Amino acid sequence: MLSKLEFYNSTHVVAESVQEHKKLRDAIAQHYGTASVTPAQGGTLGVCFHVEVAGTRRFLKTHLPGDQMRANLAKEAEILRKIYGDAVVLESVEVPLEGAAARLCLLMTELSHLTIPMGPTQTAAMVTHYAERLQGYRPANLQQNWDLEHYIAHGRKAITTLRDRHLLARQTAESLETLLTSLEDALDALPRALCHGDLGPKNIMSSGPRFIVIDWEDAFWGVAGYDYLYWLTFMDNQPHLRHAAFGRTGIDPAIERAILALIVLLKSVLSVRSGAYLRNKLPIEERIAQVLALPEAA
Repeated sequence: MLSKLEFYNSTHVVAESVQEHKKLRDAIAQHYGTASVTPAQGGTLGVCFHVEVAGTRRFLKTHLPGDQMRANLAKEAEILRKIYGDAVVLESVEVPLEGAAARLCLLMTELSHLTIPMGPTQTAAMVTHYAERLQGYRPANLQQNWDLEHYIAHGRKAITTLRDRHLLARQTAESLETLLTSLEDALDALPRALCHGDLGPKNIMSSGPRFIVIDWEDAFWGVAGYDYLYWLTFMDNQPHLRHAAFGRTGIDPAIERAILALIVLLKSVLSVRSGAYLRNKLPIEERIAQVLALPEAA
């Protein structure tokens, strides 16, 4: 989520034109000697294609222009190899572009979307599994300030933005400020860990019976259990929120609530920045109120 927050807050946003996108597709086709390079659905800031390589369909991911976008993709490749070895990222290549900096491209295994939604117990176990593979590990391309402290700082700015736009009631804003302060005060005692940062249903794929978590460009130095709580905040998982929000991360329920509130707060301000909040099923005030009202003993 940090990459999106910084993307929308940036005064130097770089978007590719149709011509530039075609030039990138042509360069990838030339590199692999194939005419089959078709756009694929990717993340908000990713640029993805399906590529036919030696008769096999592969997934290729690259990035928007800019050093930070490149670093985020390099970080993702490093993390995927740490968790899954060579099973997901097959190679990292530099694809030259005429008149522009070469693009880092990840050639990856073509994975499948889940056919059955995951439940809370299954998701918590999956997060625990990859957290064990990443224990104590900090990628070389992880920015120094990409941590939970930075998230909290963005959260405080978000409260001001939403309150000033009359999307957040004064009492709700005060409750959020209190929760962010309690989370900040507890940081020294919390188990720190590398977190995915955007663990939603679309970022969980499968390779046979194996679950594969993709799109690690938002990985940050957070708190163990953060990813499970983030997963709960997706609309598809709303039915689980009331009875599965607490007690599955190993941290205090009061801190779990604070993290949930921070996540929904940041998602809300992102929806305002992008304009998506105008299409939301629930008003921002109501979404945050749901988290504040969750019973810890449910």
